[in-house]
Amino acid sequence: MNAERTVSGVYHLLRGKKSSQTFQDAKVYGIEGYYGVYPGLQRETLDYALHELYKEGKTVWHDHGRMSVTAYGEGSIEETRIPLYFSGLEYSEAVEEFRNRLLLWIQIISNAVYRHTGYLPIVDKGPVQNWARKFYSERKAVLDEDAPILYKELRTLLTPFSDMEKEMFVRRLTGGDRSGWTYSQLAEESGEPAWDIPLYLTNMYYYMFSEVSSDSSSYLYKLTEDLVKKEAFTSSSGKSIALYNKFGSIEKVAKIRQLQPSTIEDHLVEAVLVDPARNIDAFISREGARDISAAVRKTNTKRLKVIREQLNGDYSYFQIRIVLAKLQKGQG
Repeated sequence: MNAERTVSGVYHLLRGKKSSQTFQDAKVYGIEGYYGVYPGLQRETLDYALHELYKEGKTVWHDHGRMSVTAYGEGSIEETRIPLYFSGLEYSEAVEEFRNRLLLWIQIISNAVYRHTGYLPIVDKGPVQNWARKFYSERKAVLDEDAPILYKELRTLLTPFSDMEKEMFVRRLTGGDRSGWTYSQLAEESGEPAWDIPLYLTNMYYYMFSEVSSDSSSYLYKLTEDLVKKEAFTSSSGKSIALYNKFGSIEKVAKIRQLQPSTIEDHLVEAVLVDPARNIDAFISREGARDISAAVRKTNTKRLKVIREQLNGDYSYFQIRIVLAKLQKGQG
């Protein structure tokens, strides 16, 4: 984010916080893919990892809790770069559901092959277990036939990844005569930092989900077929946008929803980020939009305060944010 947002903003983005601000950060800075890819991230873990990067000279701190990557850090990224398949803003919830289904189904099918009963499910989420019960009732007569099909498909899906990543994936699995390894065990085995292990695995699940969800002939397609893409708005924003489309008044929507007008403004910015072709003439004149666009180019920043100072305070923060939302997709 070019040191324009705080570490807290990064933390909320990686965890997938369902707020207009986090959604807008993902869109405005073009990092939608990373939204929600690390839902289990703890703040102390992030702080420790960032401190280590700082000690290594890969990052530098700025005021107000902001951080940027140094030239040395950029070079280190290039040296260790791996293909990333994240598409978090679109599919974070779907991929998480797919991951849980796959882990539980591998446990079920492998225990069936070993004729083991009475085991504890590796995933304790009710909706996932309900899905598994239904799928099991459909497949229980052919599980011995399903097992080699699943094995072959997983081998193919793991092909693009390194031996280290494949090892992580396999050792994480539970079923038959083995229990899945913890992240700490995987970190010790691989030599990778413990906080990176969930990201390696999540990246693999995103790849798998993308591959199998678009191929109805694959065995694992059955684990994804009902995980359709959801509306990109946060739920609260969707309600505000629908009301604004009906009444055309921020104040009226705020009154109906018993929210502050500034909150409704947040939701309208979100609407433009989702649909950059959305008309904003009701909020800013064409000339004003051109002025703000010019100020953004001149300052080369997305920091609202800096842009507004460049414009001598002639436009509101809301108007600047609306235009930034347009510019995010080159619609300004």
